Amino acid sequence: MNSLHKTHKIFLLADQLSMGGAERSAAFLSKYLASKNIVVKIMVNNDKIEYEYSGEILNLGKIRANNTNYFNKFRRLFIFYKYIQSNRFDYIIDFRMKRFEYQEFLFALLLFKSKLIVTIHSYMISYYFPSNKFLAKRIYKKAHKIVTVAAKINSKIISDYGYSASQIQTIYNPVDIDYIDARSNEPFEMQYDYIIAIGSMGNINVKQFDKLIESYIKSTLPENGIRLVILGDGVMKKELELQVKKLDAANNVVFKGFVDNPYKFMKNAKFIILSSKFEGFPMVLIETLTCGTPVVAFDCFSGPSEIISHEKNGLLVENQNFEKLTEAMNKMVSDKELYNICKQNTKSSVAQFSLENIGDKWLNLMGIKN
Repeated sequence: MNSLHKTHKIFLLADQLSMGGAERSAAFLSKYLASKNIVVKIMVNNDKIEYEYSGEILNLGKIRANNTNYFNKFRRLFIFYKYIQSNRFDYIIDFRMKRFEYQEFLFALLLFKSKLIVTIHSYMISYYFPSNKFLAKRIYKKAHKIVTVAAKINSKIISDYGYSASQIQTIYNPVDIDYIDARSNEPFEMQYDYIIAIGSMGNINVKQFDKLIESYIKSTLPENGIRLVILGDGVMKKELELQVKKLDAANNVVFKGFVDNPYKFMKNAKFIILSSKFEGFPMVLIETLTCGTPVVAFDCFSGPSEIISHEKNGLLVENQNFEKLTEAMNKMVSDKELYNICKQNTKSSVAQFSLENIGDKWLNLMGIKN
């Protein structure tokens, strides 16, 4: 039984505190835990820290720098080991993707002596579980809990790796409503109507911006003076810009790159559109709804169906049907009554994802009294 007077100590592990939904969730959780007088320490592998956070940072990325030889790797591992040994953590909460399966197996077996909670942030659970089925079935066997960000991920873990339902729990990613409200109201300079898409332009092409651009061009939006604004960066950006040039759509499709404050772009958009192959729990939808803007998204695995109430706060589109996606864009522009209903319901639909509500679920999971 946890005492009301005990000072709890939590260690959060993240690849970085920048760019991703899992990383943003780690930053938000650190702020919530610290607000409850819990000692928070955070380890990051990469020297990328852009989100606001609370607690002490162990930045292994600074040690890593551009030197990735074995001596440097061993040094970072030793520092990590000593840090864990010198702190008596109540819980370790791991937000990282798992790239080196044998290393992760040894971490789970030998290094993580505190209660371990592993978070899974994508329906592509191979990002978190080893390809080796023997290791995959055992690596988190002694974990206090496997926490997923969407219910559909649970059944996949159970069916693919044989973990029991009692080992797995869904806790949605939190959203800091007050923070987003404040930032979404910052000065904004764009004077034209637009819809927005947000995400990484990596070579895996999860967001499928190339197909989204084609669907947008086929819609009635360009002729109605409604542009497509894309926030994000990555190796495919030049290819996408070339595609837009070939389609003679440079006046209609606007690339803004990575921006410090996406929330003011969300707030002033007519709606956001999500055309991903798959997701985990797309925070960008919740954040946009928090800004009072409706959403249009594929019913992909996983997350959108747990966020969107069809024709209540947005439109849920048949998965990977880009013709239907074009139709949904047209409908959101032509059906004013539907659009107004969706817009009116945006903020109330995401109250359940508030940092306070989700934070309480984390405290309950760890048996910490609020």
